[in-house]
Amino acid sequence: MKFVKIDKEKFKPTKNSVKELIFLAYLSFILFICTEVMSAMGTTSYGYIENIDLYLGTGILFILLGLRIFVFKKDEKKYYIGGFIVFLIMMPFMKYAWDKFFAFLDVPDENIWCLLLDYLIILVMLSPAIFLKKKVFYTALISVILILLSIANYFISIFRGIPLAYSDIYCIGDALSLTKSFLGDNSILFISAGVTVLIICLVFLFIKEKRGFRISSYSNIVVFAILAIGTYSYYLNLINTKTLIYYSANMVKTYRYNGYVYSTLESGLRFIRFKPKDYNEDSIMAIRKEVDSNTTSSKKATLASTKLTNISSNETKKPNILFVQLEGFMDPMAIKGVMYTKDPIPNFRKLQKEGIYGKMKTPSIGGGTARTEFEVMTGIDLEFLTDGEVPHYTILGHETLNSVASTLKKQGYSTHAIHNNQGNFYNRNKAYSSLGYDTYTSVEYMDNVERTETNWAKDTVLSEYIKECLGSTEGNDLVFTISVEGHSPYPTDADKYDLPLKVVNSSLSESDKNQIYYYINKIHETDEFIGDVVDLVDSMDEDTIVVFYGDHTPALDLLNRDEGGVDRTTTPYAIYSNFDLDTNFKGGDISAYQMSTIMLSLAGVDLGPMENVHKTLSSEKDYKKDLELIQYDILFGEDYYLSEDEKTTSSNLKMGTKDIKVKSAKVQGNQICIKGKNFTRKSVVFINGKEENTLYVNKNTLRVYYDKDDIDNIDDIVVKQIGLHNIPLSQTNSIKLSN
Repeated sequence: MKFVKIDKEKFKPTKNSVKELIFLAYLSFILFICTEVMSAMGTTSYGYIENIDLYLGTGILFILLGLRIFVFKKDEKKYYIGGFIVFLIMMPFMKYAWDKFFAFLDVPDENIWCLLLDYLIILVMLSPAIFLKKKVFYTALISVILILLSIANYFISIFRGIPLAYSDIYCIGDALSLTKSFLGDNSILFISAGVTVLIICLVFLFIKEKRGFRISSYSNIVVFAILAIGTYSYYLNLINTKTLIYYSANMVKTYRYNGYVYSTLESGLRFIRFKPKDYNEDSIMAIRKEVDSNTTSSKKATLASTKLTNISSNETKKPNILFVQLEGFMDPMAIKGVMYTKDPIPNFRKLQKEGIYGKMKTPSIGGGTARTEFEVMTGIDLEFLTDGEVPHYTILGHETLNSVASTLKKQGYSTHAIHNNQGNFYNRNKAYSSLGYDTYTSVEYMDNVERTETNWAKDTVLSEYIKECLGSTEGNDLVFTISVEGHSPYPTDADKYDLPLKVVNSSLSESDKNQIYYYINKIHETDEFIGDVVDLVDSMDEDTIVVFYGDHTPALDLLNRDEGGVDRTTTPYAIYSNFDLDTNFKGGDISAYQMSTIMLSLAGVDLGPMENVHKTLSSEKDYKKDLELIQYDILFGEDYYLSEDEKTTSSNLKMGTKDIKVKSAKVQGNQICIKGKNFTRKSVVFINGKEENTLYVNKNTLRVYYDKDDIDNIDDIVVKQIGLHNIPLSQTNSIKLSN
């Protein structure tokens, strides 16, 4: 007895179904090549793939695509035979291009199988076309999305040194603003026009495409099922054999070795906050009990070296505490085969020779400034979050968190943050409030800002505002400073600039040499800023301790290719104080999330909750496991770990340390002259709520042109400091027009 009647004819592959599958398989291959090449080009210089090879490879791909379309359309035996002959003739060229492709990707042999997974994922993404009536539209839509994401990844990688990830959705506004700044209006207009044309074409295709059969053969269902299940099984095999590996902190390596499409999808899947194994109230309270017992019974701090180290117990006089995070800072002498006319970082090297120093493991490579500052400020290990995630958006945008600022604030410190970049970039103006800072001085509140050749603010301006923060209160101060001068991109044609330090005795390519030439001159100026801060500390009659450290290694093409013999996972740090530190701690290897524990311990002040965790548990075998449980509990869990008095509230963050005030506004001819104090070039006049073109004269004077006929209608004049996206960061008192 037959319970199910199967029409075998419907499962026989038709000519159309075979054509569909062959076409999708080849189109997937083209998209695979394009996405991988664009991803690799974004993290190396374009000059490392020869133009002739690029043109040859592109030509072969599209000749074969055209050949398949032509042969399938003619659908005659002689054309199939002719197409096969052309294919055989092209095989030597295909072999040459294929070898060049893998040489360019520079992927280890064992990771070639990961790239096959990338291809299969693209094929699975395209394969629903065999079930849809709008087959051509769907195929075009997925193809366009993949190509556009690859292009976006290319530009983002060049700009910041790390690839595009799912978490960048939260930063899209900042990305668009920076795109405008660095590409220019003409390029933006061209890109916008291109995207608009693509959208119009897709809409036109959707409207005009005739509805075909949803399924041309039931055998397609079987093929799709086998493809989907097979791809997933293959993925599990790569995981189990540890061929597919997530490289913590090294997104470039993860994307390069595991494949661009897979890595992008994985960055989204990792955004799901899975509860760790063994997470429950009992396990959290057991860890808390251990931390509390060790904190009260011992003055010894446990560091990453797993050694019990006596750290300063400077309890009689609390010092000022300075953190100085240096953009893209590393020791250029560590690059093998390169010499310079003189040492680019003499001031930092002096600190290394005379004080506490070592290497700090950072959560990002080549970019991700905000990630490093987050680890240092909070003691949170970002390894347990997602690729490229910026907690300033995903966490601090909606909740408060313990930090060095909140911990020291409870001990009577005034807490300040300084950054010579836009105040609302990376959401810092909100994030710093969630971390407990009292003031935040961003570039909109700075005067006399000099710019680099690539339009970043120079670091020399920062020492003035560190001094200003320290002098703004009579008590102790925490000042957390973030520099920006050493930021990428590093021009491959920098030889057009006349800069003092030169690269000598190098066998590097011209583009590599030019990038390093530009980089060493920028961090040399950063090093001069380091010297200014040390001089400031020495001149003070208050005890002060300062740490200088790099946020990540620079996104130099040489380093992105894993050449130069540099450990890209670490940056140097050095600690200096103008008082004697009673400690036998000499530095060594640490992680960024342990830096606050070291600094607060050396300063002899009370530690915060996360600092006590690191101090107590870092030498224990279950340190990382316990750390993951605690972090999950604090960030996403039931909040068992923190006591009520350890929980924080957001601060009333003040932008800038000095008040910006308007004193008077008078008509002078066809202008309105606004007098006040502490204006900067980012001060903008608003009249009756409308933004006016503002002329900055000096820190006490602004001018706007105004129609005399409208003078009598002016009721309200204020000055606002304008940040990224044209968003006001603060505003002055309101005044009326003076007679």
